[in-house]
Amino acid sequence: MKKAVKITLIGVVIFALTILLSVGIFFLIIEPDITLFRSDVLNMDKITSQTGTVTILDVNGDPIEDAVYRNNKIPVKYNDLNSYTVNAFIAIEDKRFFKHHGVDYKRMVSALFSNIKSGGFHEGASTITQQLIKNTHLSNEKTIGRKINEIRLARKLERVYGKKQILESYFNILYFGSGIRGLGTASRVMFDKPASQLTLAQSAVLASIINNPSRYSPYYNPDNLTKRKELVLKQMLDQGFITVSDYNTAIAENITFNKNKQSQFISGVLKAACRRLKCSEKALFIRNCTIKTSYDPKISDAAREAIKNIDEFTARILILDNATGRIICDETNSSGYIDPQRSPASAVKPFLSYAYALENGMTPLSFLIDERTTFGDYDPRNYNNIYRGYQSLTDCLIYSSNIAAVKLLLQNGIDNSKHTAEAFGLDFEKTDNSLPIALGGMEKGVTLIKLANAYRTLANGGIYSPVDYLSFVTDNHLTVKTNDVQTRAVGDDTAYLLTDMLKQCVERGTAKKLKYSGIIAAKTGTNGDKNGNYDCYCIAYTPSNTVAVWFGADDKPIPNNITGASCCEIIKRLYDNGVLSSNTEFEIPQSVAYFEIDGKEMHDTHEIYLADPLLPKRYRHRVLLSKRNLPVRKNIDIIDYYDKWLWENDTGSDNSDLP
Repeated sequence: MKKAVKITLIGVVIFALTILLSVGIFFLIIEPDITLFRSDVLNMDKITSQTGTVTILDVNGDPIEDAVYRNNKIPVKYNDLNSYTVNAFIAIEDKRFFKHHGVDYKRMVSALFSNIKSGGFHEGASTITQQLIKNTHLSNEKTIGRKINEIRLARKLERVYGKKQILESYFNILYFGSGIRGLGTASRVMFDKPASQLTLAQSAVLASIINNPSRYSPYYNPDNLTKRKELVLKQMLDQGFITVSDYNTAIAENITFNKNKQSQFISGVLKAACRRLKCSEKALFIRNCTIKTSYDPKISDAAREAIKNIDEFTARILILDNATGRIICDETNSSGYIDPQRSPASAVKPFLSYAYALENGMTPLSFLIDERTTFGDYDPRNYNNIYRGYQSLTDCLIYSSNIAAVKLLLQNGIDNSKHTAEAFGLDFEKTDNSLPIALGGMEKGVTLIKLANAYRTLANGGIYSPVDYLSFVTDNHLTVKTNDVQTRAVGDDTAYLLTDMLKQCVERGTAKKLKYSGIIAAKTGTNGDKNGNYDCYCIAYTPSNTVAVWFGADDKPIPNNITGASCCEIIKRLYDNGVLSSNTEFEIPQSVAYFEIDGKEMHDTHEIYLADPLLPKRYRHRVLLSKRNLPVRKNIDIIDYYDKWLWENDTGSDNSDLP
């Protein structure tokens, strides 16, 4: 009997020692100050970068509202939040948050027994601190090693961070699905308000979603979300965070959600800043950078309003400041940043077909025959199979003749035309060496930013410089400004003549929907087939601004009745409501002037001659020409004081004051 008791006592002692040893080893492994088996080390940069800020200033030097975020995040500050917003997350995620030191051992034991009983891993026990560590330091793999690291680092974090700091970082790393990261972004995207203005019901909704963003998505599973919201509110009531009256009010509140949308302009700014500083987006926030832009809130609001009801295809409005090259507006109805390379369609014609021709001897009056033409095995067609016969270069451009564009490309030489277009900032692949490029048939296409900047180059008299979202970026130690290097793409005479031709495109061509909106030059373009259109453009410019509108589609084409002319209507709204000015004339350079030509010869023979001195007035037409590419007189033997005056004074302006 005594021997049995002795054996029992020894067994109890051994069991107790085993338990103590196991507990000791466990706490040794999770002890924050001891690193075993290459365990992860707490990196405070990974925590602080979540709440670091980037200040983005608009054209007036004011911070852009809600424009400070990382990975599409608008950071929140703990002190800006209502207590019920904070408590909604605590109630459902970690009700003993303010009592534990990073790990809730009571909850861990309870979850362990529940999972053993259910025969699976159905109940978790991670605290808010552990969730923060997992999402900033660790992977999502479900292993004992990862869990031990999570516990160890959570305890370490609680030694160096206060509870409010942990909550603030936690709110800024939460994922709400649909590409939405951070409580601040979720509040703005879903409810169009800062997180500081969330109602109790809205707070409960956001606390519900993070449990399973797919299952509780407000966009895809609203019924599931409603049930989860009610559970959150019940937990808040049971834990004393809200009253019965609060609970009933929140349950009854009708919650509506905005369409998920990211900020096109801000995404572009951050990408540009990363390129400028040659760093990651995360580094921008660690360094607390300040970025100066030319963003114009009034213009951007009007642009956003102009496309807000377009949902059957992608729409984008890009507006440039011609003088500085800064992007002042970039709005889209897309849910993420877009700047794809697409076929530029007819919008590329001024640079690929017409610029080289005008630069090298042709005039806006030079004639081409616009007729059905095949070029080897290439058989382009004009829109609606309309052909107009003998047409001036101006008419070919403003009516967007495909035949004329291909003829000019062939006449110029493909390499010459591409070289000229490249001077405007347009890119080509090595395979872009055939006639279809005249109509935008390129392997990769061009981005809307580069296409718009090509037109801006015309507005600036043929001077090219790169565009950018920002003026400078600084982290208080290093300031980097944008590249303002200028190069000449074409002569100012060619640029002005193209501008004058594109003004006529507004007066009587494909962009005539802008006719009564002021002094504007514009070109449209449409890429499509019998099934529908895939790219529609209108790029318009004044001396001050260039406005580019693009409609695009991939899988499902845009209806054929929506074309580049439809894009004109968007631009028209911006000019007609006064947010953009179109009352200033383009400045005529010294290299061009008005001359009188022989209208009879132009009509009869389609040849362009300067008017002879004795030509009757009824046959004289006053036209704009480049001084270096003037046509000759038909009767070249006539040399009189008229010619001497013309050439010695290097002018052809008006001519009406001559005898």
